[in-house]
Amino acid sequence: MDLANLIVSLLGAWFGVGVIVATLFLVFGVNRIDAAAKGASLFFRPMIFLGCVTLWPAVVIRWLSGVKINKPDEEAS
Repeated sequence: MDLANLIVSLLGAWFGVGVIVATLFLVFGVNRIDAAAKGASLFFRPMIFLGCVTLWPAVVIRWLSGVKINKPDEEAS
């Protein structure tokens, strides 16, 4: 196997794993870590899909950490 085929194979594996992770994250995980995603428009998930595919290791780390962003405001007293 020459270098070009190796690079193409590795990129294919990277993006293959990315598609799986991004799909699972957008279906099950995004609402758990981002409260603003619950009320987002229908175009929100398709817009962030490619970023999740490309940056899937960061997505997995953030998802598994459980750190929430965009927490809902406390009720004003």
